[in-house]
Amino acid sequence: MPDPGRVLITVGLERTDRPDMLDTLRCVESVKAVFACKGLQVEPLFVRPEDFPGLDRVRETILSRSPLKVFNLFEGFSGDSGKEVTFASLLEDLGVPFTGNPSVALGMCLDKAKAKQRLARRGISVPRGVFLVRLEGAPWKGMQFPLFVKPCHEDGSVGVGMDSLIEDAEGIEAVLRRKLAEFPRGILLEEFIPGKEFSVGFIGTPPYEVLGVSMIDYSLHKKSLPFLHYGSKWDPLCNEFHEILPVLEEGIAPSLRERLVDTARKAGEALGCRGYFRVDLREREGQLYVLDVNPNPDINEDSGFARQGRKKGYSYPEVVERILFYAD
Repeated sequence: MPDPGRVLITVGLERTDRPDMLDTLRCVESVKAVFACKGLQVEPLFVRPEDFPGLDRVRETILSRSPLKVFNLFEGFSGDSGKEVTFASLLEDLGVPFTGNPSVALGMCLDKAKAKQRLARRGISVPRGVFLVRLEGAPWKGMQFPLFVKPCHEDGSVGVGMDSLIEDAEGIEAVLRRKLAEFPRGILLEEFIPGKEFSVGFIGTPPYEVLGVSMIDYSLHKKSLPFLHYGSKWDPLCNEFHEILPVLEEGIAPSLRERLVDTARKAGEALGCRGYFRVDLREREGQLYVLDVNPNPDINEDSGFARQGRKKGYSYPEVVERILFYAD
């Protein structure tokens, strides 16, 4: 029988210096502290690259521990985020309730081209673009510059850098070839939507609980790029990491907020999201565009997700507890 007080926290463990992966390990300690204060038995379960493909050791460990729930922080490994889907499938096969999104939603969100197609079929606007696995001809013809390029199968802004914004056709071929060499599974080339960027955080199951709405006004940061890249999200040595902080709920007209929440909610439902997730959007000429649906946003105590929770009135432990409550 499951131990009524035991929670397993699953997380990847590998040799890496990538800040986004190390940040997940830091999150384990934050979550452990929350549950320890509640008197729950908390145990981390580290998932290693050598555990794949069979995951036999992990399977046996979970079965022997018989946890009430799994707090799933496993996000794959450096250069192989797809393992995240495989691991969620294992938890589903074992019938153990776990936090976050199911494997189908993770797989959809981690394939940005398929996610865009699904959203577009549901009538949700996404930036015009093309999916590329090789460079043939001039796929940017007919598209409106500036353009934006990003990997199709990564998250956490991996592969998004200073060269991701392409202002004109000069030099575009070299950029695309470089990105394809780095990410051979494919890249997305999209029309860049300028202006303010909005993020809507959700917890729970449809129709979801809105955690909050954040906004970045890039016009206030004229020396910075008009988008968040990997360094500005994860590297403390990057100036933008400290300078560009989203504002919470302020400066957003009520009518716009309502539209943002409605569009973001529909995007989450279209991709089968549950547990917790974040939707990023921009607006152009009155039309909202979904840029990305993040099925596993950072939930550290200093994360944007946690800040949205505090703005709503939740303490950090309350945010973590609500995420665990919706484990399924």
